Amino acid sequence: MDIIKIKNLKILAKHGVYDFEKDKEGLFELDIEMFLSLKKPAKSDKLEDTVNYGEAISLITSVFTEKCYSLIEAVAEKICFELLDYYPIKKVLIRIRKPHAPISANLDTVEVELVREKF
Repeated sequence: MDIIKIKNLKILAKHGVYDFEKDKEGLFELDIEMFLSLKKPAKSDKLEDTVNYGEAISLITSVFTEKCYSLIEAVAEKICFELLDYYPIKKVLIRIRKPHAPISANLDTVEVELVREKF
């Protein structure tokens, strides 16, 4: 199986459990891996035979910013569902990092990772 990766997509959004997180945008970082066969586009050299990266990024950004979620787990699930529904991919892996998470600890970031498959 082949993979198309989008690495470290940065999106401003208002996700979080606390009211102050929903009042001010924070910068989130996303990695997306879409698993599919790339044999056809490798032979045809045609965009319509693969996932259009720009279109996929627009979809991801739209879903990520359409509403305020309390948990990044919830928005990650929604993005996985939309990608699997819209594109001919078999599996998607998403990582969402929240470097500004309101935690009193010396850390770089917190991250969730979800893997979802089309059945």
